[in-house]
Amino acid sequence: MSRAAEQLPSLAATGRLYPSIILHGGEPADRLALANEIARALLCAGEPETRPCGRCRHCRRIDIENDGAFHPDFVFARRDPKKRETVIPVDKVRALLQTAQVSPFEARGQVFVIVEAEVLHPAGANVLLKTLEEPADRSPRNFLLLASSASELLPTLRSRSWTVYLGAGDAGDDDELASDLLDLWRRRPGDEAFAPWVSALAARLVQDGGFEDIRARQGWTRIAGAVAVAARGLDRRADRAAALALAADLLDAHRLRQRSIQPRRIIEGLAVRRLRRDRPQTGFESSVNELLGPP
Repeated sequence: MSRAAEQLPSLAATGRLYPSIILHGGEPADRLALANEIARALLCAGEPETRPCGRCRHCRRIDIENDGAFHPDFVFARRDPKKRETVIPVDKVRALLQTAQVSPFEARGQVFVIVEAEVLHPAGANVLLKTLEEPADRSPRNFLLLASSASELLPTLRSRSWTVYLGAGDAGDDDELASDLLDLWRRRPGDEAFAPWVSALAARLVQDGGFEDIRARQGWTRIAGAVAVAARGLDRRADRAAALALAADLLDAHRLRQRSIQPRRIIEGLAVRRLRRDRPQTGFESSVNELLGPP
């Protein structure tokens, strides 16, 4: 965890925490655990130097990690996987913010957490923005926005928040993916076997992507990063340029996924688009160019 992230609980305990914090990077469990600790430090009934004590009635009733929040001054919103929600609906955001319009019920302040803030419905993000623009005129009011990457949030939300990066998280799998891609790229065949090679490339990227949520961008960001890392190890300048161009395309591929196109087809289309630029545009390659622009 980064040094800035480690300082957040102590800032919260002494009342010096910025009203809106974006926690990004790391693993989802890391973000939840830190948000839990910050919330306890903000609402703990103990002396500042002992917060969070973990024993007072406020600390004991805050447990976002296990979906347990039994404190009226601690409210969080997240997607409901049982309802197959792909975004955090605007109604959930409005319900959360209703509490922000009244004084705290028990604690000295209020804490609001949005888990996976990158999948906020655009209308919900704008509703939240209006609240962030209105400073609390009575008791402290703190917002914690959790996201895999702060770049996936609205620029206006970022401009009104303190963005704290937790770190790279578990990079072991990403290093393995980049190594596999580098080995695969070095075995790239000629035109006669190009189609099976592209299929193998797409299969390896899909394997580590995690594309269940059609609106999420983190899977695309991850594989794009792995492709960019692999590009640095390629010997030929033309290969490096092609790999970096493919990585840039993958960062925008979530737009194609939101049209319910399967990830494997998207990756195959983008790979063909960048690696076989000498051939006429046909089929899926044409649809890729239409949505993302020409290479």
